[in-house]
Amino acid sequence: MCGFCGFYLNNKSNIEQSKKVLFDMNNAISHRGPDAEGHEFDINEKTFLAHKRLSILDLNPRSNQPFINKNNKISLVYNGEIYNYIELKEALKNKYNFTTSGDTEVIIAAYLVWGVGMLDKIKGMFSFCIIDKNKKIYFCARDHFGQKPFHYYYDNKEFIFSSELRSLMKHPSISKKLNINNTLNYLHYDSYVGSQSPIKNCFKLNPSEYLIFDYKNNNLKINKYWNLSYREKHVDKKKFQKDFLDIFQNSVHDHLRSDVPVGIYLSGGVDSTAIACMAKKVLRYENLTAFNLKFGQKSFDEDLMAADTAKKLNIKLVTHRLSTNEQKDKCLSLIDDLDEPLADPGYLANGMISEIAKKSGFKVVLAGDGGDELFGGYEPFLKFKMFNFVKNSSLLKKIINTINTYSKDNFGYMGFTYKLKTFAKGFLHDDEYYNSRWLCAFLPEEIKKLIEWSNIPSFKFKEDSIYNYVSHLINSDNKPKDDYEKLLKQYQKHYLSNLICSHTDKANMNFSIEARAPFLDKDLFEYTNSAKNNLKNKNGVSKLILRSFLSKNNLAEVGKARKKGFTVPMAFWINGSLKEEIMDTMSEREINNFGLIKYGYVKNILDNHFSRKENNYKKIYNLFVLFKWLKKNNVTY
Repeated sequence: MCGFCGFYLNNKSNIEQSKKVLFDMNNAISHRGPDAEGHEFDINEKTFLAHKRLSILDLNPRSNQPFINKNNKISLVYNGEIYNYIELKEALKNKYNFTTSGDTEVIIAAYLVWGVGMLDKIKGMFSFCIIDKNKKIYFCARDHFGQKPFHYYYDNKEFIFSSELRSLMKHPSISKKLNINNTLNYLHYDSYVGSQSPIKNCFKLNPSEYLIFDYKNNNLKINKYWNLSYREKHVDKKKFQKDFLDIFQNSVHDHLRSDVPVGIYLSGGVDSTAIACMAKKVLRYENLTAFNLKFGQKSFDEDLMAADTAKKLNIKLVTHRLSTNEQKDKCLSLIDDLDEPLADPGYLANGMISEIAKKSGFKVVLAGDGGDELFGGYEPFLKFKMFNFVKNSSLLKKIINTINTYSKDNFGYMGFTYKLKTFAKGFLHDDEYYNSRWLCAFLPEEIKKLIEWSNIPSFKFKEDSIYNYVSHLINSDNKPKDDYEKLLKQYQKHYLSNLICSHTDKANMNFSIEARAPFLDKDLFEYTNSAKNNLKNKNGVSKLILRSFLSKNNLAEVGKARKKGFTVPMAFWINGSLKEEIMDTMSEREINNFGLIKYGYVKNILDNHFSRKENNYKKIYNLFVLFKWLKKNNVTY
């Protein structure tokens, strides 16, 4: 796990000044790789590369980057891990003479032998840039699920790239101008989704994409190298259980490959417990240390279940109780460290627990990311039939709306009244975007009321345009066979990469931690997607195979517990430790000075939350993160 950056030098650039810019860009991502750094300036080719290393495999300096082949024609900077590097090395040993024992050199060898086709063979989480000076190209790629980021700038003249937007923005060619359209999407999705960025002419590679920048002809092309399959195949229950556990075991085994100790985030839920059980009890990984976070809010905490699991598996457990005094400082520090706005409070929870892992001396941890997307473990999947029934009943919808009118919101984790009000958003319109409304901070009609349109008169807003992104995901590739598959696509192709993978990378790399997710294995996803739904979930119970696996290993109580997401009690904190900071950041003066948002609308949102009339934590946190980031980075529109 590391960070990298670079650019192609245009003819007007000053060499010495460009070197300084590269150093500035690289220093902005020092947290991603504190163990070593490297640079390559090829003045003849006008190619510039820099790298910050977090040493995990082959700790020897021989694996430092940029990694350059023997004839100095191929250069690599890379972030992530290739989990099948040992098998690839075996396949390549007769065609390439290896000088290191890690995975970095395997990428170079794979490219030299297979070219772009290497992407069909590697398994892992990664983003990288290879400069091929024979072909005069930059070859850049991002992993299958979007675990590792790749940001770039291209304006038909210059190509600049980095692991983080904050690094990219150090380059003087990039003006700090807000992309209004992408920001309207952020207000809905809580993230700058897909290839979108808050800054004009800046982009991100999507998961499973690669780009070729031909610097001789100044031409950039992007291609897709892998698509998730949803083609159902007939398989019986017994075979599915055996095959799934075999693939899962192989994935956990490969994710444990490391030359430094490996820990695990143990929430007490099904996903992380299944990984811990597979690692310790099946694969006999003896030196596993688990980490858990306690907030002091009963509806959010899972420390007791985690402690019971750790005891049964004989795993050392480090639990940190977050004090009231820590809440404000840690929240504000983590928000300040965001390289781009991300309004997912799960980022805060991940950041706080990764800091504990860091202080305990760990560089690598296992995490349960992807389990819910793999099995459809979220609430919308479990209430799927109920929603379809309610949306076709005028009487039931009227009853729900009446209850919502006279009920105060609940501030606990997924309280009944909060869930009921969220549920009602789904049938505001008769379309296929009900899940997007369930997840969102602001509905399209709310965005229309929120924005001060008179200050951007040239911008023409259509409410339905907010759904363009998710509509493309639903209907891309093969047409979904039913509404359930449409729902699954949204979580596997949007929620997973734009929120889950994004918050895990940002939070953990902030503390130089590599978080690995064994469920995010392409073979595991392809096989599980091919099975019938009733082999995965039944009668409102999800992850049947994982619950069965836990039960057989004396961990049945975990499978019976109510699902909790790993997040923070943000609704309470807004009314408590964060209230003063939120009021200052979103004051009438601050909002009116920026000019994009209507203060009156924001004041109403705040007042209703402070009085506990409405749980508006998603709206408030979304705006709070955005305004903090805009001010820190001096971004204007």
